Amino acid sequence: MKPNRAGISIALILMAATVAALPAAAQQKKGKVNIESDQMELFESKNQAIFRGNVRARQDDVRLSSTNLIATFVKTKNGGTDVTWLETKGGGVRIQTPSQTITGDRMKMNVKANTAVVTGKVTVTQGTSVVKGERLNVNLNTNESKFDKGRVKFSFDPD
Repeated sequence: MKPNRAGISIALILMAATVAALPAAAQQKKGKVNIESDQMELFESKNQAIFRGNVRARQDDVRLSSTNLIATFVKTKNGGTDVTWLETKGGGVRIQTPSQTITGDRMKMNVKANTAVVTGKVTVTQGTSVVKGERLNVNLNTNESKFDKGRVKFSFDPD
C-alpha cells in the first residue's frame, strides 16, 4: 500500500511517541524522526497504522527496532491525529540509547498516560549492570520503573 499524506503524518507522530517512550532521556529530544519498515499499512476504519518487517526507528541518539509496530490513533477536531497506543508484536523489541539497552518480547505504551510495559524476557543493560525479569513497567512522568512479575535477576560490578 502506498502511504498517503495521513499515513505519513501518523508515522511521524507514531515515531515521536515511540522514541519518547523508552527511556526517559528521549523525552527531552525533539530531533528529526526516521522510520523504516518493509511495509506500512493504514487502516483508517480501525484507526491503526501498522509497520511490518524489520522496523527501525530513530530520533537523535535513541533507536527502536522490532518486527512489527502498531499505532492506534484518534482523529482530532482540527483534522489531525493523536497516537493513543503503541504496540510491538512478533519478534521482540529493542530500545537503545547511548547509555542503556532494553530488550523484550513485546512493548505496549499508553501514550496519553505516558506509561509503557515491556514484557517477556526483559533485559535492561547499562554498562556492566544487567537486570532481567518478565515485565517492566515504566512511568515516564515520574521516571520510575518497576519489574513486577516473576523473579528479578540483577548483576553488577561493584567497582
